[in-house]
Amino acid sequence: MNHRILISFLTLLLLQTGALKLIAQEITVSDYSNLQANDYLNLKLPPLDVLFENAKQGPIYQLAAVKEQIEKKILAKERKAFLSFFSIRGSYQYGTFSNDATFTDITTPVISTYSTAAQTNYTVGGAVSIPLDGLFDLVPRVRRQKLLVKTAQLEKEMKFEELKREIIQLYVTANAQLNTLKLRAEAVVLETAQYEITEKDFTNGIIESKDLSTQKSTQSHAIENYENSKAELNKSLMILEVITHSTIIKK
Repeated sequence: MNHRILISFLTLLLLQTGALKLIAQEITVSDYSNLQANDYLNLKLPPLDVLFENAKQGPIYQLAAVKEQIEKKILAKERKAFLSFFSIRGSYQYGTFSNDATFTDITTPVISTYSTAAQTNYTVGGAVSIPLDGLFDLVPRVRRQKLLVKTAQLEKEMKFEELKREIIQLYVTANAQLNTLKLRAEAVVLETAQYEITEKDFTNGIIESKDLSTQKSTQSHAIENYENSKAELNKSLMILEVITHSTIIKK
């Protein structure tokens, strides 16, 4: 029973410590609403190894790390399990002893006596109790706990591998979206310039209104494609910031 209580207390303590650490490591997602076209043109994503390392600050990895710490703490306790075979006890007492007596006879008047004395008493002892099942299970208990530690380590590595795959997917997607956005930004510039030329031609009577309308529609379509690409890129970058605990946009 005491063993279970200790493990429960240790688990709660480590989880609370991990939770406080995670709170301190919370990151604020960048504000993408005020970014201009030039900000995207100059944007470069951090190296993957930096994102991988920063991702270890996230709750998924930290939770796996806390579980590993718990198993290691239990392993340290199992290695000292033989100490439960020995017990030491002791006691200490201190007090005052009092004696109150009265004596008299026919020829002697009443005589009263009162005396006190301090007394100290202490005991020290020890005991050894070795149950055979506990004795022969000492080494297997340590081996089992080592396997649990190894399991926790593998789970942590597995979580990290999953994180890295997700980061790589977002990283590749964001880079592709960034390249597409740059191309569509150039298309917006070209279509806007072409519309201005068409507008002047219409003013000078060189072209008809339908030609102006066609060019305006082409410009609007280019702007729409640009805004859609920007929204998709912003979404990927914000998710990447949350997962990796990294600031992508630094302004």
